[in-house]
Amino acid sequence: MFYAFDVADPHSGTHYRLTDARLADLSLAPKPEPYAPGKFIAAKPSPVWAESFANAPVETIAAVSGALQDVILGTYDLRPPVTEALPDGRAKRHLMALVGLWREMGDALPDGLATARHVLDLPHGQFLAALPIVDGSLDPLAPPAIKALHDRLKAEFGSVPIKPGPARQSGRLIDAIQTGLTRPDIAQMPHDATLAVWGLRDPAACADFAAARARAMIEDGVPARKIAVLTAGDPQDLARAFAAQGVPLSGLPAALPTRDIAGETLLHLLLAKRPPTPAMVLAGLSLSPLMPWGAQTGRDLAEDVMSGHFSGGILTTNPEHHALWTDLRQPATSLPQLRLLLDLICGRMTKSDALRPRIQSLQAVLAGNGPPDWDLILRAVQVDGCTVGDPARTLEGVSLWSAHESPCRPCHHLLIVDFNEGLYPVRPRANALFLDSEIAQIAATTDLQLRGRTEGLARSIALFEAQLGAVTKSVTCLVPYRDLAGGRLAPSAGLSLIGRAVAGLKEASDLIVDLSHLPPADWPVAAHAVQPCPAPSPVPTDLWFDKNRLLELRRDDDGAAVPQSPSRLENLLVSPLAWLLEEIGAGDMGWQAESLDIMLKGNIAHHVFEHAFLPNVDIPDEATLNAALPEAYDAALRRNAPFMRAGVWEMERATLLREITAGAYRWRNDLIALNARILGNETWLYGDAHGIRIRGKADTILGLPDGTVVIVDHKKSGTAGRRKRMEKGWDLQVGLYGAMLERPFRRDGDGLDAVIGRPLGIAYHLMNDGGVLTSGVALTAAAKGRDMGDCVNVHAVTRLTERLAQVAGGQIVLNTTSDHSFFTKEAGFTPYALQNSPLIAAFMREDDQ
Repeated sequence: MFYAFDVADPHSGTHYRLTDARLADLSLAPKPEPYAPGKFIAAKPSPVWAESFANAPVETIAAVSGALQDVILGTYDLRPPVTEALPDGRAKRHLMALVGLWREMGDALPDGLATARHVLDLPHGQFLAALPIVDGSLDPLAPPAIKALHDRLKAEFGSVPIKPGPARQSGRLIDAIQTGLTRPDIAQMPHDATLAVWGLRDPAACADFAAARARAMIEDGVPARKIAVLTAGDPQDLARAFAAQGVPLSGLPAALPTRDIAGETLLHLLLAKRPPTPAMVLAGLSLSPLMPWGAQTGRDLAEDVMSGHFSGGILTTNPEHHALWTDLRQPATSLPQLRLLLDLICGRMTKSDALRPRIQSLQAVLAGNGPPDWDLILRAVQVDGCTVGDPARTLEGVSLWSAHESPCRPCHHLLIVDFNEGLYPVRPRANALFLDSEIAQIAATTDLQLRGRTEGLARSIALFEAQLGAVTKSVTCLVPYRDLAGGRLAPSAGLSLIGRAVAGLKEASDLIVDLSHLPPADWPVAAHAVQPCPAPSPVPTDLWFDKNRLLELRRDDDGAAVPQSPSRLENLLVSPLAWLLEEIGAGDMGWQAESLDIMLKGNIAHHVFEHAFLPNVDIPDEATLNAALPEAYDAALRRNAPFMRAGVWEMERATLLREITAGAYRWRNDLIALNARILGNETWLYGDAHGIRIRGKADTILGLPDGTVVIVDHKKSGTAGRRKRMEKGWDLQVGLYGAMLERPFRRDGDGLDAVIGRPLGIAYHLMNDGGVLTSGVALTAAAKGRDMGDCVNVHAVTRLTERLAQVAGGQIVLNTTSDHSFFTKEAGFTPYALQNSPLIAAFMREDDQ
């Protein structure tokens, strides 16, 4: 780290910003102990933050660590302060908790402060060389610990006068900016070449621009050491871009940031042992570099897991790898089983040398014979942040400045590569443990000087002013519009502060020049001539393939074409391209954590209804239903959503059970009113309809006293949306089940003997409000039953017939931009097929009409 003052070299007279590495060399400081407060916070949470830690461990560790660093910097001797003088109250409890945490950590201190404490304790005459202080170089807002280090060096080595800088020119915009960003009487100057603000797509583009701009300056005769790059983020993009331009960058870490692979793998491994196991944990283990299989195998395995296939079939060719996968999936219900599984897994991994020591460090929490205390075990796992080597600084190289530190040396030209909200000035961090009034009370009672929000903001603005003040010729601000994940980014608040000095400026955002809107000839950096992009080809109306092949793309083990399902045919009705992508296995493969979406709610509710209302038995009475529902619900969660059995899902779990229970009682009342008998649940139906083979599973088949058979589809939704669709004649799904029963493919034991040949009707049961919508039969006895007539699918069948004829001829008609509006407004339903893949939107054509 840089200390916030300058020192003078006694031999050359050069003034420079002192670093902890230089101070450690000259004072023979011992190697500092690792500073990792998170381990101590997690091992024994203080009562002050224990409840917060239980609910949000990562956030609590970050907040407490920040507050502890404020306490450490607020001391004059870098020793735990005395708190007895504080009156009893919240401030004293919190300060004592932080001081206690500091004492538990022993001699460990944040970056650079262990060396500073060594110097504060060092007798005079022990330095290898003198370090005289430069008068007036101390940052007036430096914390007490840094001021104490400054005073200690000055007491032994004295001071030297500051060298006068070059005379500043007048009449330039940068000179007005450097007089003070917050001055009410700041001078206004016309916008000139001393300030440029460019807008680019993302941080990677900003790094490329900065490197190219630095290269152009060097070619124009500017020494590399007179150029500086300012950033708050990961320097890897800058390292890549500057290396590509052949420009040396001074201040890059000797080793770029590296992840704690062993810690991440151990955490995922323990999460996989705690039932229920999240799918993304197994996917993360599949991709771990510590696994013995190759990277591509890991990606394929992870994709299988996220698609719901957990068997690890692609590993069967290697018995050792498959056995390891079996151990990874095996949950642990006791501590001995957990220890055994961890040992087996390490024994089968070819790269376990980094993992075994981390497991051994958990011996205290893994000992015993009872069930694992997962909260305690997971808290004990420490995943270290990205580790970065010490910066390598050279004289002849572009200077890399940190947004959180004052500049190490002046420069002619400054390039700010991430001029975004929250930086320049850096957004002040609120003290998570103390109010501003408590900070004032602590300062008045003890020698501890903490920083409140007001002081933090003043420090951030002063730091930004110091960074701008170190520039003599020009400042270039680069504003990325999006982060590397595609999220939108806002410009820095410093843009408004700088804009106050620009004469005639209406909005600060007018300073930003979007580079993508300029022709290459006007770019600020020399560029190769770029051939203009050809005009995009018009999207065709359709795609053509071989006839009679599209319906046979999926085949079973015997080589026969797999029948279509009602859901696939509904996709075909909406978007032939979406249907084709699913047929060839090219659907969207995006990952996301488990969530309780509408589809999962429907699967759980279907499972409960299937096991609470059994076929060919009497409708359950209230006592029987009361006993059956919780058991069926728990089984549904184990099968469909094991993650919901975890404690953090207690509220959602209870809410869904209440909804399903209310729906089950309404359905029971309807069955009694209809005097209906359940003939089958989750019944597979095979048949020939619309000229193709179809296979689907009917939720429930009812038999009425008059001999009518009703195929019921349970929907975890309300009545209004389904009624609108049926009224408009665009319903499809249940009608296909009826069509299959008219021309069925029978099998032994298919359970359809009591169904075939009887009058047929269809019905939707809407679970959320108990509505029952029918076609072909009027269930007048149902409490909310409503007959929608015989034309509920007239338009849907017409469109499906057209689509099937097109597909049979090898034609895939592409969607238009008006299709979504048509299906939503005219057909009365949401066309989810249009949202299944970004390729659908990419191949949409403009509606000719």
